[in-house]
Amino acid sequence: MSYAKTTELNGSGSITQIPLCELEKAAVNTTGIAVLLLDAENLQLNPETEKFLTTVCTSPIQIKIAFANWCSMGKLDADLHGRGYDLIHVPVGKDNADGKMIAFGSSIHERYPKAREVLVCSSDKVMTNLCNHLQQHGLIVYQVSKQGEDITVLNSYTGKLVKLSANSVPEIPAIAQFIQQIKELIKAEQKRTHSCWIKLATISQNYKNKYKISISHVANKHFPDKKAREIFMKYPAEFVTHQIDQNYPVYITLFEIDLSADAMQESAVKPTLPSSIATKLDLEHALKNIIIKLTINSPGSYIDIGPLGSEFKQQYGKPITEQIKSLQLSGNFIKFLQSCSSFQLRQTSKGWQIAVK
Repeated sequence: MSYAKTTELNGSGSITQIPLCELEKAAVNTTGIAVLLLDAENLQLNPETEKFLTTVCTSPIQIKIAFANWCSMGKLDADLHGRGYDLIHVPVGKDNADGKMIAFGSSIHERYPKAREVLVCSSDKVMTNLCNHLQQHGLIVYQVSKQGEDITVLNSYTGKLVKLSANSVPEIPAIAQFIQQIKELIKAEQKRTHSCWIKLATISQNYKNKYKISISHVANKHFPDKKAREIFMKYPAEFVTHQIDQNYPVYITLFEIDLSADAMQESAVKPTLPSSIATKLDLEHALKNIIIKLTINSPGSYIDIGPLGSEFKQQYGKPITEQIKSLQLSGNFIKFLQSCSSFQLRQTSKGWQIAVK
């Protein structure tokens, strides 16, 4: 169930709650776009609310325009500009932003021929005329307004009202808290799988299940110009990520130095890795030792080949595919592993796994 509360105006004029997942999407051209018009002097949208609006309309929001006298809005212009808004300045005056937004919005169908939906963001009732005008030109219009602490969206096409309650949006954690949450999830998954390398997709799903918010939401809050996975690259003292190549999933582990007595004892008895890899046999021996290390708590068990490649790069400073090429061996990583007598492989629905014979 979505975090938003969805309501519908029934025939008696009262409001009946319905799940958001049942909200009917208007039948629009899938190649069309949505335009967002914001009266910034009347209504302000934070990134979380903006994300919510993308779930309400069918077409992607590709045009965002805000109207205000920016001299009196503090740093809001810089914030909106950083979030991709075009800013239109108006002189000081009570209704100047309204008037400019109405004049500009009335020609949306001419300015943006691909526009199929328009979000009119203002609590002023004067915007009703603009919404009616746009609807007459075949556009689907969403009237976005604020009632108390809640954001409401009226779909002019279906007549349905969507409501986003202020207390229904999960709080975005501070970055220090977020890092600690991720570290705890990684450790739990490492303990469960007996593997130090965990798929980033697994951690992302576990985070969303536990905290009811996605890693992407956190990234947008603290690093709006970065992708979710890039958060971890900004903290190399905490995390290590690796991807064999673009066709393989991203793996993540913790960058930790354990100087405990148990760790030192384990280090003393673990297999010795060759200092250099000059032959196919050297490479097979190196990979075998890594698998033994990764399965130390469950000898003989299978592991995904992703963590194997990640651990190899961590220890030898180069991707496994590059090592294979430098030895002038034919075939890819899988072909090489299949040619080695030390390993047994199996293919699952999630990819290849390997174990020591």
